[in-house]
Amino acid sequence: MIFKSIRLKEGFIERKILFAEGVNLIHSIKNSRGKTTLMRFMLYALGYNIPNTKKIKFNNCEVELVIDCETKGEISLIRCSDIAVEVIIESEKQTFVLPEQQNELHKIIFGTEDVDILRNLLGVFYVDQEKGWTMLNRGVVIGSIHFNIEELIRGLSGRDCSELIKKEARLSRELTKYRQMFSIAQYKETLEDGELVTDSYEEESDITINQIILQQKRLKAELRRIDSTLSNNKHFKQFVADMKLLVQSPDGVTFPVTENNIVGLNDAIDLLIAKRKIVSVELATINSQLEHIEKEKDSEYEQLAFYKSASLLEVFDKRIAKMPMNPIAIKQEMNRLEKELKSIRSDISKMTKVNNSVVSSISKDIVKYATELGLGDKDSIPVNYLFTSNLKELSGAVLHKTAFVFRLAYIIAIEDVLKIKLPIILDSPSGKEVDKANVKLMMEILKRDLVDHQIIIASIFNYDFEQVNTIEIKEHLIEECENE
Repeated sequence: MIFKSIRLKEGFIERKILFAEGVNLIHSIKNSRGKTTLMRFMLYALGYNIPNTKKIKFNNCEVELVIDCETKGEISLIRCSDIAVEVIIESEKQTFVLPEQQNELHKIIFGTEDVDILRNLLGVFYVDQEKGWTMLNRGVVIGSIHFNIEELIRGLSGRDCSELIKKEARLSRELTKYRQMFSIAQYKETLEDGELVTDSYEEESDITINQIILQQKRLKAELRRIDSTLSNNKHFKQFVADMKLLVQSPDGVTFPVTENNIVGLNDAIDLLIAKRKIVSVELATINSQLEHIEKEKDSEYEQLAFYKSASLLEVFDKRIAKMPMNPIAIKQEMNRLEKELKSIRSDISKMTKVNNSVVSSISKDIVKYATELGLGDKDSIPVNYLFTSNLKELSGAVLHKTAFVFRLAYIIAIEDVLKIKLPIILDSPSGKEVDKANVKLMMEILKRDLVDHQIIIASIFNYDFEQVNTIEIKEHLIEECENE
């Protein structure tokens, strides 16, 4: 993928910037002139949720980015707000709503439908000046966008762990709840017997409420049964009358069957109606009692809150004191969940890492470039260093160069699998603790091994490349100037 141009418009001021296919240097003599802002505008136009910089709010600007990608050729992306990107491919327009359709947009740009890859691509080709030079294999890329090496590797190697990951998430949620329950159970044990026991009035009212609710349920069920029977009898009565039946008496006289001469049925219906009235009165009485008791209980809590300074804590303690909790049983369930969660995570790790050629390839490139930059060699850097979480031993220039090495290995892996050449976007590669010799080594690697990739660097320094397209920012990024 190649960035070809970007047009920025803020109010009545507009600027268009052209990029070269090779090396591009976004340069200013002083810091805080808009170099980082320009890079963020490029990513913003690609549909990413990029945070504003201090001086410019992106949703107040119009951005038009033109890129050339391996899958679709030239694509224009126009973004005028946070909610959508308009895409033009061969004169055909399509609008993508963000963030809901971000992956749909990136499928077109990057030529893959794998969500694990799409979710992590920005962390491969973009190194942010704040977060990027301290992130190796997982963490924040920029803003709310994260990177996870395990996800990327699963995507590149075609290994699907989605069901295991869903199960892991469910077990994690359950374990969190049980841990909270265990904390409450431990808290309950600190309450001294007799000190914060629920008031006898409260206990009695709770018992009474439970009894009334049971009666309420019984009466409601009885009403439903009576109504059902009444409905069936009335329908039966009407059904018989509609049949136009004739009945013959012993003396040979015939007469029609009507609703009024069916003996006994009307008496049964009248009895049911009378019973329904009785049950309805009982239910109304029960409802009134329940409402009265609940109002008294609420009133007690209101008085407690008014008269006692520690009322909320006391009410909480009383509720906890009533709550049946067995810390031993809770702890046993926690142990079971922790064991199951550990097993699930082990399965995910095995599916991700074991016998995976992508892991081997990335690890090989990490060792290669780390050796060249003086960070170690094949004897001191293990294969699983790709997944390291121990960053305490890395600091300053070592961490800076290690982050660079990891990115190179990721970009090469993406090219091997997806057959696309991602751009390399580096914001301020000359860190405070990185000397010129180390920066030169890093640039030499780019010139030698990634010459076919577009390179975009933002810096106040110049770098030794044969041909550099310099994008100069004087006082402000968007200012009255000629198109570049």
